[in-house]
Amino acid sequence: MCAIDAEFVALNKEETEIRSDGTKSLIRPPRMGLARVSVLRGSGPKEITPFIDDYISSSEMIVDYLTEYSGIKAGDLDPALSRHMLVPLKASYKKLRLLVDMGCIFIGHGLANDFRIINIYVPPEQIIDTVQIFFIKSRQRKISLRFLAWYLLKQDIQVETHDSIEDARTALLIYKEYLKLKKEGRFEEVLEDIYKEGAQLNWKSPSNNN
Repeated sequence: MCAIDAEFVALNKEETEIRSDGTKSLIRPPRMGLARVSVLRGSGPKEITPFIDDYISSSEMIVDYLTEYSGIKAGDLDPALSRHMLVPLKASYKKLRLLVDMGCIFIGHGLANDFRIINIYVPPEQIIDTVQIFFIKSRQRKISLRFLAWYLLKQDIQVETHDSIEDARTALLIYKEYLKLKKEGRFEEVLEDIYKEGAQLNWKSPSNNN
């Protein structure tokens, strides 16, 4: 069992056109590229310890680092400027492919989108996604990792920006909390309370207003 999170940058911007009625029409969505992937041990004496934290060198032009959401800054992926050890996308992909083939169970938040952009197939039985665990379909609203961390763990995360190690660690702790609540028979009750509290607060934690 391991926790995983990935950060992405935009390799081209979305293209839109304005219709005659003034509405926008999406012609081409933005193309995203893997910028960083972090994998943490999910159990054992080194639980929550990262064993993969790859920054990906890119030969393609990056049009937007999406720093607010990715934590990636200009220069982070440039071999001449980066303070990180950069690896080729192919090398990072091979590591993830090996973990998949070994049967590792991946824990994370919103993993379907991450794996889709990375372009790697992970069997559904090897995915534990906290965005799906803490979701009531009839409510339609999917709960952010940040709000779950505030409510369940009493922790403020992503205060300034996103960090894939922090996000992976948080998803793992939230999953552990889920197992505890299920064992105590309180999960459904707590999930209802989360939705109630979220609606009242407009899904923004009082401590950081986001």
